[in-house]
Amino acid sequence: MQTHPWSPYAGPPLCPEAVEDLTERELQVLLLVASGYSNREISRRMTVTERTVKAHITRIFEKLGVESRVQAALTFVVSRCPACSALVAHDRAAADTAREA
Repeated sequence: MQTHPWSPYAGPPLCPEAVEDLTERELQVLLLVASGYSNREISRRMTVTERTVKAHITRIFEKLGVESRVQAALTFVVSRCPACSALVAHDRAAADTAREA
C-alpha cells in the first residue's frame, strides 16, 4: 500500500514515550519550542547562547527520532495528552497493518 505525503502514516511515527528520556533542561527547551519560540527567544528566556539552544534541540531531535521542530512539538503535546497518545497508538497499529498488506 502506498501512502500519500499528507497521510498520517507518512514519515517517522511519533514516539511520545521518548519524551521521558529528555533531561529537565531539554524539556524546558522543548516546551518553549512547542510554544512557538525561536532559538533567539529561547536563548534570551533561558539566559544561554543560541549555540547552546541549538545543541539542546539537536539532542532533542535525536532522542525523539524527529527531523523538525513541528514533529518535536507534536511529540511533546501527544506525550502530555492521554487521548492523543491513544490516537497515536491507533495510527501506529493501522500503519503496521497497511505495511503488512
